[in-house]
Parts: sequence; C-alpha cells; structure tokens
Amino acid sequence: RFHFWKDKAVVSTQSTGDNKFDVLISEWMGYGLLFECMLDSVIAARDKYLKPGGLVVPNRASMFVSAVSNEKSYEARFHFWKDVYGFNMSEFIPDLYQEAVVESVDKSHVISDHCGFKHLDLSTVKTSGLEFSRPFQLQISSSSKLTAFVIHFTCFFDGDVSIILDTSPESETTHWLQTLLYLKSPINVSEGDVVQGSVAFTKSSSVKRGYIINIEGSVRRDCEEVGKFDQQFYLH
Repeated sequence: RFHFWKDKAVVSTQSTGDNKFDVLISEWMGYGLLFECMLDSVIAARDKYLKPGGLVVPNRASMFVSAVSNEKSYEARFHFWKDVYGFNMSEFIPDLYQEAVVESVDKSHVISDHCGFKHLDLSTVKTSGLEFSRPFQLQISSSSKLTAFVIHFTCFFDGDVSIILDTSPESETTHWLQTLLYLKSPINVSEGDVVQGSVAFTKSSSVKRGYIINIEGSVRRDCEEVGKFDQQFYLH
C-alpha cells in the first residue's frame, strides 16, 4: 500500500497512527539544489514516518562550483544598461550583480575543474545542515577572463542499479539548468592559476523559500595573488 504527501502542511498534520514506511520518495531539488527549501519537508517526513533503516530516494546529493569565462554574456547582461536606446540606465547594474542567475552554461565556457563543496546524506542530514560555509579550490585550465562562478549539483539513486542525476554543464541540460554568480570585476586568469575561496548558503529572512549565497576568495599565480572577489547573491 502506498501513501503520498504533497506538501509540508500535510506532513506535519496528517496522522498515520503507528504506521512507519519503508521508502520516502521526493523530487525536492530546486535551483542550485536548495532553492525552495523543500528538503526541510523531506527531513520532517523522514524523521516522523520512515522506519529505521528505511530508504530516502534520492539518497545522496552533492553541490559543485566551477569557474566560467563568457565575456559576451557578461557584456549583454551588464553593459547593455549603459546605453538603452540612447538612455543611460546604469543605476540598475548594482542590483544585477546581486542576482544569482539561473541559466544554461555551455561546457565550452567552463575554465576549471569542478570542486565539490557540500555533500548531503539524505538519511542523516538535519535542517541545521542546510545553512553552511565551505571552502573550495579550483585550477584554471584555460587562459581567459574569469567572469563568473557556476553552481551545479548531482543527485544519487544508489541501489542494485544506480542512477545519477547530473546538472553540470557537461551533462544533458535539465530544467534545473545551472546557477551563475557573476563577478562585479572579472579577473584575468592564466592556465594553472589556483582559485581558493569559500561559498556559503544561508536561508533568506525576507523570501520564504530563497537563499543568500556568499562567495569570496582569491586567484593566485605562482604563490602571488592576482585577483580577489567577495560578493553576495540572492537566489529568490
């Protein structure tokens, strides 16, 4: 026999008596993995209704960051406002730098390796673990201009036949696309440069299902710092 819940309100109020269940299945993933905060509801359902040793599907998820170079896209998004049919509308630009942009990133624009910065075990993760700050390190693979960082995620359905949902730029496009964090000041980088920093996710206090993303760090070449970044983005 199967039971289905559609939202958090039902999870928190509907009684099932003493019944516990073997499997909890939910498509909770949002942009950047955590947008919409639906994982909170899955954790509540897991703790209340899942049998000890029961299965949560998907059972694991990992978040990644990579470096991106796309000067054409950067120009179109920001410099466009300096001359809009003869009008200077640059006053809009500062707000645009704070937006986490959900769009598809072509793999040809990725100029580094991928770094996993957050790994979730859905059988044990707590809601407190959905706000965090984690370090990352990337190695630049192509001399160009670093214009943005891209966040993407992978979900794992482990079993006798394992399935992976990969939202990286190298994989087939999904409706989650990728999440871009454009830099206010792009950085000239060379092959072999190392990007070190941290990325933090915090739940928004003003938008119920939103997140605030902070990313900061530096680019180093032969132990010398050649660029820095420190920005806050809203994923709303």
